[in-house]
Amino acid sequence: MEFIPVVAMAALTLKIVDFLRYCRAADLNGILTQLAAWIAGVVVVLLVAQTDWADGIGIGDMDLGTLSFWSLVFYGLSAGSGASFVKDSLKAVDNSNSAAIPTLVPTGERRAVSAPRDVG
Repeated sequence: MEFIPVVAMAALTLKIVDFLRYCRAADLNGILTQLAAWIAGVVVVLLVAQTDWADGIGIGDMDLGTLSFWSLVFYGLSAGSGASFVKDSLKAVDNSNSAAIPTLVPTGERRAVSAPRDVG
């Protein structure tokens, strides 16, 4: 078995486990961020597979342009998972929080909805 598909399967497996943890903890930011990474990964891979450069991009022992639809979806999910894994790794070693970015879903205090005022 080629090395690239094995790494892709490992990255996807790790991020599925993380996604299930986010679901169990009801962490909306974690859930939506991982879903966004997966969707972006699939869309980008499907898009690139339709370009003139697709035959020059090797995935394992095949070119991106020759992969089936489901292989492209798998590779897109794996690419999104790999990107999430790299981001998580960078956050883990960044002691100064210099790579901090805003969360996808706003967190913090919830604002109470004010009652309508009487007019009249």
